[in-house]
Amino acid sequence: MTVSITSIPGIAAKTAEILTNHGFKTVSEIAGSTVEKLSSVPGFGAARARAIINAATALLVHSPSSAPKIASSPKPKRAVSKKAAHARSKSKTKASKKDARTKSSDKEKSHKAKLKREQKCKEKLKKEKLRKEKQRKEKLKKEKLRKEKQRKEKLKKEKKGKQKPNKLKAKAKQKQKRKKR
Repeated sequence: MTVSITSIPGIAAKTAEILTNHGFKTVSEIAGSTVEKLSSVPGFGAARARAIINAATALLVHSPSSAPKIASSPKPKRAVSKKAAHARSKSKTKASKKDARTKSSDKEKSHKAKLKREQKCKEKLKKEKLRKEKQRKEKLKKEKLRKEKQRKEKLKKEKKGKQKPNKLKAKAKQKQKRKKR
């Protein structure tokens, strides 16, 4: 009896299909694979590949029908020298420091961008306020000019109204002078 790849925790039908297309057809092939080989499959990073290999190995250990296959399958090389382990841990700390710097610089950039947007918004509001104030002043000026014009027209009408009686009187006086002659 063969154990299906989908019985490995973390492997669903789609993932099983992807693995089959890349040459991993059985649980024992996955358990005997290296992290590098399995991480070359799309969707598998080193951490996921390691977890799937461990889960496949554990599944084969607990499955009695596939026990002989474990013994015949090659084990991945996991022994690492102390120098290599130290160098790897050093590179991880450098990478984590770099990630921290990158995150902090990203935060600074986003903060600066936020401040810039706020500044633009304030400037826009200030310009809008100045524009409205200018419109209000122009409206008041136009209203003042209109009222001044009305006042002048009213004065002209009053003058004309007053001049008529004077002209009439002057004409009447001229007529009287003519009659006397």
